[in-house]
Amino acid sequence: MNNLDDQGPAAFDDAAARVAETAELYLSIRNLLRQMIAEIETATAIPPKAILSKLSDLQAAHLKVLAAEEAFYALQQANEPDTTIDYDALRDDIGGQLDRIRAALDAD
Repeated sequence: MNNLDDQGPAAFDDAAARVAETAELYLSIRNLLRQMIAEIETATAIPPKAILSKLSDLQAAHLKVLAAEEAFYALQQANEPDTTIDYDALRDDIGGQLDRIRAALDAD
């Protein structure tokens, strides 16, 4: 997958669209395979070669879905800020700002 850091927010939308498109392909192949299995169970059987071909397509689409999702979510996690919050540092910062405001009000 491309480096999305330099491409802006539209690149993330494009990557999400590619993941969705690949997932749709996977679902359509899976549904087709289910139809073929149902037809095998009826009197009109499909040749095994066609089933193996569709099964191969299904496997390839599934691998593409997994690879695209992995790359997409890895980029999302890499671009997310650190989720740990240092509350002590926040308190110190806010306390310092309040002290400056109080000092400014007392000076007037």
